[in-house]
Amino acid sequence: MTTLPRDETDRVAVEPATIDDAALLARVAATLFAQTFGDANRPEDLTAYLAEAFSENRQRDELSGGPNRIWVARDAHDRVVGYAHVRLDSVPRTVPPGGERPAELARLYADRAWHGLDVGGALMRTCIASARAHGADWLWLGVWEQNPRAIAFYQKHGFRTIGEQTFVLGTDRQRDLVMALDLTTNH
Repeated sequence: MTTLPRDETDRVAVEPATIDDAALLARVAATLFAQTFGDANRPEDLTAYLAEAFSENRQRDELSGGPNRIWVARDAHDRVVGYAHVRLDSVPRTVPPGGERPAELARLYADRAWHGLDVGGALMRTCIASARAHGADWLWLGVWEQNPRAIAFYQKHGFRTIGEQTFVLGTDRQRDLVMALDLTTNH
């Protein structure tokens, strides 16, 4: 899946995913998750999680509308190099003070070859704009405590740690930090 950008002009376009993208999104999402976490987890746990979380049927259900907003980032050659998923009106166990209308940044992944080329930033700006357009006053996410690159990325975009939650990958119970961004201020 890894595609190398040729030069600075090989930019990405962020566009809404449609139900017709279910099979593509299932493949891309599983590949990027495995690329990000495969080396740090037991293969059997990763395999079990990928089968459950990224099946084509699950992607189709999530793309069917409702509270989900999903985008793909495509390079100049129409290859998907990242994606993001926001769940509107999703509340974590830890609620920041004053937060009344939440949205969850459920997933944001960019192909490793595109790190540092603003794919994540473009997807993040799209997610923030969508949450604000929905009227959300804060955007929250869970991030694995052993993923310092992602934590730094979210901090760079104004998220702060407000708590923690458990994430189960196969049979492995992991600790996620819960981070939140106040959408009532300019970022």
